[in-house]
Amino acid sequence: MLSQSKYRIVALLLSLVLCGCSIYSDTEETPVVGAESKVQLNIGVSLTDGAPFIGMQSRGELADAVGDGEKMQTLRIIIVRPDGTVEHNRYYDFHQAPTTYFATAKFEVVGGETKRVYLFANEHTTFATGHKVANYDFTSIKAGKAFPAEEINAALIEVNDSTTEIPLPLFMSESHSVEVPANEDKSVELIIVRAAVKFTFRLINNSAEPLSLSKLTISKLARKEYLLPNGVVYDTELSEEDNTTSITYIKEYKVPMVNNNDHYIYEKLFSGQSVPATTTTGRGELLLAPIYLLESNYDDEATSNKLNYNISLTIGDETYEKGYFDNLDALPRNTHVVVDVQLNSELKELDCSVRVYPYGEYWLYPEFGQ
Repeated sequence: MLSQSKYRIVALLLSLVLCGCSIYSDTEETPVVGAESKVQLNIGVSLTDGAPFIGMQSRGELADAVGDGEKMQTLRIIIVRPDGTVEHNRYYDFHQAPTTYFATAKFEVVGGETKRVYLFANEHTTFATGHKVANYDFTSIKAGKAFPAEEINAALIEVNDSTTEIPLPLFMSESHSVEVPANEDKSVELIIVRAAVKFTFRLINNSAEPLSLSKLTISKLARKEYLLPNGVVYDTELSEEDNTTSITYIKEYKVPMVNNNDHYIYEKLFSGQSVPATTTTGRGELLLAPIYLLESNYDDEATSNKLNYNISLTIGDETYEKGYFDNLDALPRNTHVVVDVQLNSELKELDCSVRVYPYGEYWLYPEFGQ
């Protein structure tokens, strides 16, 4: 008996390795029964910087750095038929090995129809107040039942004060339309995007004295965003050489903040933190921990060129502001804003260099699910 138990354990571990070091549970207990022909749908899921065939060059240490909190630690794939019936609701757990790419989830589905595939990652992430970032019970969505499309599409992520940041691991989501042929298997690669904007600040002190940091603010941020990307149009580039398409950026999107309603100024307070002085042995600089906030789409009609966001720093008891960022007119999710701030002893206003990146470029092949 002991020997048989050992074989069972070895077989279980081997099966986990072969399926990509993940553990999944299929919440549909009752399969959808019908006379329709069945085919196999193979789904690969990637963050925009996680595809194995990614073809981008590094843009620098700060832009490319991705920690485990920015990767998929869990993943839920929900497949919905054209009549709105849930065909599958499957959950994967990657806590032991967070990933930016998962291949491949295999599903038996009815062929000859166009599916809607919903992707949700890190659904258990919780604010310090105790409520989930994605405040929805995805386990309540059952196979064979109607998918709550209207409810999911209207669901929001919300922050209720000026200091709350989006916690790790970052919640992620996306949905895709996938056409499945009637009598042959189908394989697709789908993207999922982080439901947050990442800010990285590097403070550079050009003076010979350390500077005490008290507060950082970012203006005109949204308190709410949609659970799923809403009205998203991705900026794409077609390669004539190999007929591939690259997603490079979210260029259009919607937020649930009508007429700039209820935007706020984010504040981060510091205690006992200083920016080192520049000496003969090296430049004084301080790299702040990444800040994750909701996407925003503020439209400042008072400015002719639609410049919408600015920051301020409090050094000691003095607050210094930077005017509108000249290349930051929108803050879509899955964007990384890298800000270098030059400081000196005769500071009057902040001297900032801002670089805005998507997290990565994702190369799409002709069979990519849109």
